[in-house]
Amino acid sequence: MNNLPNPINLSQPLHNSLPRQNYTNKEEKQSFNLNEWHINFKKALKQQEKTARKYIELPEGFVNTTSLMYELIDRDIWRLPRGKDVKDRYLGYSSKYESLTISLFKDDEVKTICIREAIDKEGNPIKWKTYGSKRFIPYRIFDEDDLSLFVGYGIGEFLLLELLELNYMILQSDSIAFNLAINPYTPDIKDRYIFALLDNDDSCKKTLEYLKEHFKSCKVYPIDFENILGKELPKGYDFRDFCNQIAREIRENGNLPNPTKVKEAILKYLSNEIKLIIGGK
Repeated sequence: MNNLPNPINLSQPLHNSLPRQNYTNKEEKQSFNLNEWHINFKKALKQQEKTARKYIELPEGFVNTTSLMYELIDRDIWRLPRGKDVKDRYLGYSSKYESLTISLFKDDEVKTICIREAIDKEGNPIKWKTYGSKRFIPYRIFDEDDLSLFVGYGIGEFLLLELLELNYMILQSDSIAFNLAINPYTPDIKDRYIFALLDNDDSCKKTLEYLKEHFKSCKVYPIDFENILGKELPKGYDFRDFCNQIAREIRENGNLPNPTKVKEAILKYLSNEIKLIIGGK
């Protein structure tokens, strides 16, 4: 245990930087231009926002995209300093499905577009309908001096880790962890402390062993929200549920909306759990 670091100081501000990503040159072929789709979805989002500002009484059936954002991630988290940048770069709107879209980038190229809520040909609801690469792994290092890296599971977690400015790798689905060795988008991560923000289900928990097996030079640890909160949680409870819960609790305790206080509370929970996991002082 002596070779483990002191607990990472997650309360300190993290430095913003351009994404540092590592990929192979092999690209998946596709018959449509995701960059053009992204631009069109961005235009649709701006049009919705323009309409919302223009009319006191909104047209019948109008979809307020700000409400959709707040349903996904609590409003106070969106109000963090990076909120506008994250929204402007990644979010769009699908008029067809009346739903938010989130675009994932490799540098300036759109690799994946996810529609939060869609409908299949039979009329069944679909969450996170995906165009482009489902194997793509977003990866970003905000602070090179912070050796911690968080693994998030899903698109909501991608947005959250961007907003919180934490070093991250995102798996779009649990199954991606099972094939890291042959995935051309798996980042080259070495000598870091990887903390997996596990969903509360067996499938997600199984990914931990695959992460340990692939990232052999790293220390890989689970973040279990039942441990953090000290209570039994519903199946599927995840990092997004946790962050939204913390934001609501701070407001319900009589505090004025304060994005900084929400972020500090989330980071404090994570920092305390990391101290317990790695035995730091």
